[in-house]
Amino acid sequence: MKKKFDYEYCKAAPILELFSNKWAFVVLLTLHEHQIMRFNELFRLIPSISEKMLSNILHSLATDGLINRKAYPEIPPRVEYCVSEFGETLIPHLISIIEWGKTNHNKILFNRRINSRK
Repeated sequence: MKKKFDYEYCKAAPILELFSNKWAFVVLLTLHEHQIMRFNELFRLIPSISEKMLSNILHSLATDGLINRKAYPEIPPRVEYCVSEFGETLIPHLISIIEWGKTNHNKILFNRRINSRK
């Protein structure tokens, strides 16, 4: 059974739980970059994600209020996704994490090599 983060003990638990899945990060940034997208457009842009995983991540992001899901009453049905106003407040922090990763990538790889020999 998967253990849940303790929300009372760690106030960062909701965001840590969300981003313990790498796809949430990728989907949110892809939506931010492209503004409004449909499921199949996202699926094509993120080639290694499965349809089930994309569906689950979109559901989680929408449930948390980080993205908006708009369904149109058409045949065939059309659903569009975009980053919500609330979700946009998270984007600068994600970009900072990406920049930190770019800056420190080589150091991390070096440390892994050194420490894996111990």
